[in-house]
Parts: sequence; structure tokens; C-alpha cells
Amino acid sequence: MTADQVVDPAEQQAALHGGVPAPAQVADGVWTLPTEFPSKGQPLRYTLSYVLTDASGGVHLIDPGVDTENNWKRLEGRLSSLGHSVSDIRSIVVTHLHFDHLGMGARVREASGAEVVLHRLEQLAIDGEFGGADQERFDRWGVPHARRDELARVTEERFSKAQITADRIVEGGTELDLGGTRLEVIWTPGHTYGSICLRDPDRKLLFTGDHVLPLLNPGLGLGGPTPSNPISDYLDALDRVARFDDHQVCPGHGYRFYGVKARCEKLGAHHARRTAEVAEVLDRLDRPSVWQVASQLYWSLGWENLSHYLLDSALAQVEMHIARLGRDAELEQSA
Repeated sequence: MTADQVVDPAEQQAALHGGVPAPAQVADGVWTLPTEFPSKGQPLRYTLSYVLTDASGGVHLIDPGVDTENNWKRLEGRLSSLGHSVSDIRSIVVTHLHFDHLGMGARVREASGAEVVLHRLEQLAIDGEFGGADQERFDRWGVPHARRDELARVTEERFSKAQITADRIVEGGTELDLGGTRLEVIWTPGHTYGSICLRDPDRKLLFTGDHVLPLLNPGLGLGGPTPSNPISDYLDALDRVARFDDHQVCPGHGYRFYGVKARCEKLGAHHARRTAEVAEVLDRLDRPSVWQVASQLYWSLGWENLSHYLLDSALAQVEMHIARLGRDAELEQSA
């Protein structure tokens, strides 16, 4: 397959120009449900949620999106157009813990009785402590005090809306039977430690959450502490999905496409370049902070324009690249 062979040009144009695409049919029994972010100031405008129907009249959701009244109405309207209602929902399968994917899960479960499905490691992360260590982290990164309140809000916003206890815990290799639809669970750590992709082998669909996106390099290590380096985990996990090159990629943001192998190669090459760039900066700076290293790197939006969770993600990833190089001891760790 050619890299980034677009499935729906209108969907792509919406992603490129800051719009929200119209719902679309993916395959027999599968549809997109674009769920909008509440603030138009966000770099991302929407999550691509997915609706699957089964032969028994059941409905299944993948990543129900942010919990807002507008998105609830979108869900009700989409289901109504398919001859269903919220009460028909049988399962909610979530690729990872972030509120723009999991957020509406609890509300849908309460209204329908559907089971929520998560990877075991993602449930452990949700149950763990995400907050309380911000200042230590900011000291370690060398974040200027004027930017700390901005970054502290990231932790609260990212995780406060993601509290839920799953009804079913899965592992990599689990096969879900959703009313006759088979979905293979592929463990793809990196973005978060318990991130998963879902493969529909019969319709050759690959639901990638935030693991593989058509336009963005996904942020890594954004699900709490992990026992391993998220960059190394991510590169290994790219190989797990790259072999399904004949599948339609159904990502959590952007647009659907073919060519997952080429996209994975491009994402892997990005991190190889970034590691080399970080090494070059470390070579010419004397005991820099993570902040100083990050400020010397190229960012597509410009370093001066990074803010909020994009800035937090940038700093976290620079620290991961430094750790991957084994050069942590060369850092200055106070602001």
C-alpha cells in the first residue's frame, strides 16, 4: 500500500483545516462518530469515535470521546440515524485512559448497562496516583516558575476526567467477541503504558487510538509512571501493527488511511532523528536542564508557541530521549 492513502478526502480536509468531519461509514456495520473537544482553542478539534453494530441488534463503541452535552447529542443522533438508541449499546472498548477517548464511558454505561473494556495496565494506571509530584518534575526539568501553573493544570485536566473501573480487563492477544464481530487486542505501549489497538480481521480494520495517527507524532509517556522507557516501548509496538498493511487504519484523530507500515516507519524515523538531535544539544551545552535542551530543538509549531499539554508532552519526551541515551547525569536539575 502507498503511505497515507486517504480513505475519505472530506475527512482529511476537515482534519487539515481545523474542522470537524461529518460521520461516515467505514465498512458494513461500522461508522465513525466524530466527538468534538469542548474548547476550540485546543490543537485537536475532535476524537474519531467508532460505532459498530452486530447481527443481534447490539451496538458497540470504540473510544466514546469527551463527555459533553454536545457529544451526547451527537451519539444519540448517530444511533437514531442507524435505527438504534443508547439503550442498545452493549460494550465500550477504550484504547487508552485519556478523557478525549474514555471521557463519556461512564455516562454511556450508566444509561445503557454496557460493559467498559480496558487493558489491565491502563486500569492500574487509572487507579494509581498521577498528581502530587508536579513540582518535583518541574524541578527536574528546570521549568521556569512563570510556566509552572500552566503545566500543573495539564495533570488535572488529563486525568481527573478518566476515573472509571472497567467491567472487563483484557491483555494483548485477547480476542473480543462483540455480538459476532471479532476484535483482536494488540498491546501497544508508548502513548500510555496500557494503550491498545484493535484489529478486525474479517473487515481488515485497524483501530489505532493514539498509537498511530496520520498527521501527528503521538505524545509518549502520557499515562503515568512506567517501568520502561516509553520511546523504546513505542518503537517496539509500532512493529506489532506495521504488518497489517492491507488494513484500513481507523485512528483516534485525523482521518482514515491505508499504509500503516510506511506511517510506522516515518514515526520511528522521527524518534531516531530526535534522539540524535538531543545528543547533539547535550554535546554542546554544559549541564543543561531538560527545558534548555528542549528549547534548542526544532518543533513544528515553534518552541515559543508550545503551551499547556503540548509543552508538557515536549518536555517529557525530551527527558525520555536523554534517558534512552543514558545521559541523565549530564543534566542540571533545578530551575
